[in-house]
Amino acid sequence: MRGIPSSFLILFFSLVFLLELISYFGIRILLKHRSKKITSYLTGFYIAISILNSGLLLFAFVNPELIRQAKNYTLFYIVISAGFINLFPKLIFSLLTIVSFILRWLIGKRAQLLLLTGSLLISSGILIMIAYGIFFGRNNLNVEKRDLYFANWPEQLDGLTIVQLSDIHLGSFGNDRKVMAETVQILTKIDPDLLLFTGDLVNNFSDEIKGFEPILKQLPALYGKYAILGNHDYGDYSAWPDSMAKQKNLELIKLGLTDAGFTLLLNQWEKIAVKDTSFSLIGVENWGHPPFPQYANLDAAMNGIPDNSFKILMSHDPAHWKSIVIPQTAIQLTLSGHTHGAQFGIKIAGIEFSPIYFIQKNWGGLYQADNQKLYVNRGLGTIGFPGRIGMQPEITLLTLYRTKNR
Repeated sequence: MRGIPSSFLILFFSLVFLLELISYFGIRILLKHRSKKITSYLTGFYIAISILNSGLLLFAFVNPELIRQAKNYTLFYIVISAGFINLFPKLIFSLLTIVSFILRWLIGKRAQLLLLTGSLLISSGILIMIAYGIFFGRNNLNVEKRDLYFANWPEQLDGLTIVQLSDIHLGSFGNDRKVMAETVQILTKIDPDLLLFTGDLVNNFSDEIKGFEPILKQLPALYGKYAILGNHDYGDYSAWPDSMAKQKNLELIKLGLTDAGFTLLLNQWEKIAVKDTSFSLIGVENWGHPPFPQYANLDAAMNGIPDNSFKILMSHDPAHWKSIVIPQTAIQLTLSGHTHGAQFGIKIAGIEFSPIYFIQKNWGGLYQADNQKLYVNRGLGTIGFPGRIGMQPEITLLTLYRTKNR
């Protein structure tokens, strides 16, 4: 793989330097009336942190393959964490510092100091929020419970429970088994009828499964565990020596799922027989966005399903629902993941928002179009940014009922 263009590096680090310089001026103004000793210590600490962070970023950018191809993600997560913790609060602080100079020119020094003090508090709060998301938020599991009603759901199956897991990304946990062990404990208490996993078991490599096999096997479900593949499971984000190595990695990921007791549905469907009735569970491979391949074949996956059968579809990318599922099928329930809710969101007065909305309109939770429903799980693990801020890792508990005639 080619390195990052030098023009991009120059532009990026010029912006970083500008950010650090403006923030430094803001800090110096706030420290103007402090003792020389305190000012010296604090500015020295500020400069040391800035140099350390910039050096770490430079090392990562100059050696992209060292991070991209590493099967141990420690260095990658250190770089990302340090970048977010250092630069994002400084971005806010530097912008407000620029505004403070305008305010000083219009009103006076006192107004500038008030704004700088407030911006420092805001930036410190953002820093704490990011740090909390990295060290604690990513481990704070949430069980999202939803009751779903359908006119043609088999009445004999009223109250059937489905647990949906998605985007586990085992590589994001490293050697830490706590989240997955807690997931097993939660599912054991729920004792679901079905467990459906909607893709992205790993970040890139099958080696990430090692050590988690016993935990994956313990995930319970009365009538079976079913899984599909997500975009990260195919290895499309890594450079492989040849196609055979890539295919071997994929086969080992599939084996990891089947050894854990999951039935893989790869553009195929399964009749789920419960009591004296049944419904159809469909699983498609990843419906990718260019330039990545589209492995999904919904027509093939639905071949042979009885017309009157209730249908549940597992499709990793929720964009598949609006693009293909709604206009071309009558599938009643689609389960997806993929978005992670951007691993960042806010909830005010019961209304949840994530910036991923500007990329994926159907990014998390329940959506409906006429008689068709989509549920998007917010994911269990992380990718890229090793934290979650206001967007807890999710275990979804769906209980299905037949709509009652009133």
